[in-house]
Amino acid sequence: MKKYHLFILFILIHGITLAQSSTKSKVRIGAYYFGGWTSATDFHITSKLRDTFPERKPLWGWVSTSAQTMKTQIDLAADAGLSFFNFDWYYPNDKPYAKEVLNSDLNLYLQAPNKSRLKFCLFVADHEGYRVGPKDWAFDVNYWIKLFKDKDYLKINNKPYITFFSQRDIIYTFGSVGAVHKALDSLRSVAKANGLGGVTIAICVSPEAKSVAEAKACGFDTFTAYNYPTVGFKKGQNTADVDSLLAGNKRIWDRFLNFGLPYIPVSTLNWDPRPWRKAGSNQDARYYTGYSAESIRKSILTVQKWVDDNPSYTYKDKIAMVYAWNEIGEGGYMMPTKDFNPLIGVEQALIYK
Repeated sequence: MKKYHLFILFILIHGITLAQSSTKSKVRIGAYYFGGWTSATDFHITSKLRDTFPERKPLWGWVSTSAQTMKTQIDLAADAGLSFFNFDWYYPNDKPYAKEVLNSDLNLYLQAPNKSRLKFCLFVADHEGYRVGPKDWAFDVNYWIKLFKDKDYLKINNKPYITFFSQRDIIYTFGSVGAVHKALDSLRSVAKANGLGGVTIAICVSPEAKSVAEAKACGFDTFTAYNYPTVGFKKGQNTADVDSLLAGNKRIWDRFLNFGLPYIPVSTLNWDPRPWRKAGSNQDARYYTGYSAESIRKSILTVQKWVDDNPSYTYKDKIAMVYAWNEIGEGGYMMPTKDFNPLIGVEQALIYK
């Protein structure tokens, strides 16, 4: 009888533990998506990329702009356990928006019959050539609001989520920190007027006191990044094992603790931009070695654990970003190629962990 009671006690204790773990919310992982693989921007598909790095060629070929290719990518990403694509979004400064081909894949996603399998959001690539500013702000806001109303648009803190790339550039175009704050407030006001409750607005920022203070003064809601490509290199190194990048990622995330705003961590899977570097140039040619499905698995598990371990410094929605779905020119990619299927590592982290 005593053994029976002990057995019942064991079941009760472990049953409670299992129940607690089963109710633990899942960290949702999103992937940055670069829409530059079009026939109209074949300068991204350099001869060096085609000839020296043929292993990076996606299963569907170098060009991704077709309805079937987008449908396939959505299915692959969703089947692997990803929750959303964060599309790089561009507002051209030298031509009408409708002629910007870098947004072609976003448009294909919006028309895809299976788009509901994967949510989406926008990453505003507001750098040189694509700066957003006062002149075009009304157009931008109205365009974003239309997308925010899409049932598949990602919400964080019950509001549509949008990220800006360059704090320096948006301050430059608006002229001051105060002007940026007013612009962001106007975006929130229009969203509220459209029944959206506001907007959760993120900025890519370094974990430095000055940058963080400036981001707060601009009125951003949260900190994040596009990638952290160099955090795994020691001084003077040109190559390093990809595991050092994993450790460097976590060091950066930890530096955002106690800055007073939520942080959405970004796991940089890899960095190897050699296909886009000209021989003899002064461009950064550093790169990591050892990129594999296993390194991807470890990277995603690590960022999930960080979010779980730091609930006070991020959102209850439990969101993390991964760089990237298809930055093949820079070596950060999860989509499958002829010789390599990174999604094995993604599945192991998100489905079979």
